[in-house]
Amino acid sequence: MSTPSSAIRASLILSTSLWAIGCGSDNAAPPEEPPPLGSIEIQTDKGPVKGAFVGASRVFLGIPFAAAPEGDLRWKSPQPHAPWTEPLDARTKGPGCAQLSRLSAMLDSSSREDCLTVNVWAPERVITPAPPVLVWIYGGGFETGSNRELAYDGQTLAELTGSVVVNLNYRLGALGGLALPELEKEDAAHPSTGGYGLEDQRAALQWVQKNIAAFGGDPNRVMLFGESAGGISTCMHLVSPLSKGLFHSAVVQSGPCDLAQAKDKALAQGAEFAKALGCDSAPDVLACLRGKTPEEVVMGLPASGDLILGGGASWYPMLDGWNLPDKPMKLLESGNFNKVPTIVGANADEGSLFFYLANTKIADDAETAAFAEKLVPGHGAEVAARYSSAKYGTAQDAAMAAVGHAGFVCPTRKAARAIAKSGTPAFQYHFTYAPPGSLFGDLGSFHAAEIKFVFGIPSQLAPQPLTDEELVMSGAIMGYWSSLAEKGDPNNEGALAWPKYEASSDQTMMIDLTLATQTGVLKEECDFWDGLEITTP
Repeated sequence: MSTPSSAIRASLILSTSLWAIGCGSDNAAPPEEPPPLGSIEIQTDKGPVKGAFVGASRVFLGIPFAAAPEGDLRWKSPQPHAPWTEPLDARTKGPGCAQLSRLSAMLDSSSREDCLTVNVWAPERVITPAPPVLVWIYGGGFETGSNRELAYDGQTLAELTGSVVVNLNYRLGALGGLALPELEKEDAAHPSTGGYGLEDQRAALQWVQKNIAAFGGDPNRVMLFGESAGGISTCMHLVSPLSKGLFHSAVVQSGPCDLAQAKDKALAQGAEFAKALGCDSAPDVLACLRGKTPEEVVMGLPASGDLILGGGASWYPMLDGWNLPDKPMKLLESGNFNKVPTIVGANADEGSLFFYLANTKIADDAETAAFAEKLVPGHGAEVAARYSSAKYGTAQDAAMAAVGHAGFVCPTRKAARAIAKSGTPAFQYHFTYAPPGSLFGDLGSFHAAEIKFVFGIPSQLAPQPLTDEELVMSGAIMGYWSSLAEKGDPNNEGALAWPKYEASSDQTMMIDLTLATQTGVLKEECDFWDGLEITTP
């Protein structure tokens, strides 16, 4: 519920100091048992779950919202979990969904196919009226990530806003995005393929609608929010008719709404995948593929190391005509979407992290032009002229700015304009704070830099404890996000007024240690990119 940032600053300082102890890798496993501060039992639609009192929260971890999508259920829509009678121990986080390790090209040994679980953080006492519910979708390019990552732990956010926080798992890589005509034809009542991860997310939202009241949350005030692939997913639910009514507000963090795989491309990749696993000529292609181990599936068709221009496998959800009737941006612009109040935003230096991780080097303006030609064929020289080393200091900085603007900042403005045009409340932000002490050095306000402040705890990419000034900024973000969930408007008492976005006024909330509103953020750059067709994964 809405809380002025000044009122939660002291609590943030305490929470951050506690999380700074032992906050290492985002993939680090949680303790086998949470602090033994007493247990609590709640009845869900499938059976009782036993959680724990931790701090000022009731915490329930690893609750299954669907059956394990393995064996014959691999590459099928999420199916109902079997009921249980004995209390399910919900005091430890479940595994992430099967994926490659971030440290090697092998299967992450802690990941599993049996992974469709949610974690819930609720106030320690039932509150009347019931507080809103914030449901988080993690990023990772639809290939990595999980709800067990420490950076996404919802306890601080829940306690400092009085909200119920939920995070979910969904299938990744080929397990979440494989498209094959055999899969499309397998079930006449479900003529779709290539969107299993997206359907997992929807199943988790359906679980929330059925069960969150038992945890003290309001099923009529559910906010869906996510970053990167999680933000893209959030936008896909905005335009999917099948997700209508499952959430009532949304926050899209660094998630361009125009990314989805064309059907022909996805099916061609599916055929390549089946061939790579030796199943293309099998009498029963699906039986052959379902007989492969998770490791064989995950390693079957590797993605490219080029995080900017792509190449290799891409497991973004497909334009299947079922989950996604058309391109998400086209649906937004036509007004055919689930009209809920929405915050959209991006970071000032979105491109820097991708260049760093891919070790992409741009030496001069000529290389900028050649690089841009791959991104927007026929316009390389035009891009290089606008993004010159003379203007940005170096060709590297210019190219990073071009990627950040083209891939994130300007698609965000386009989405904000489309949502606002329909008469739906839209609010745009531009995150400009550069966290000091970041894992990879000074990358500015890099992709995912804001997550640390949304959850109020250190992250793998920004592991330093929050400073007093950062805690105030974090409190303001939490206040805005939770107010949107509570009443469909981020504005709350004691906070800087956040104007609705309209194309005519083009006002944006600038999020930094000092909050401000600004008109026409990167207007010329975004006008330029709006006129170009950008190559997508």
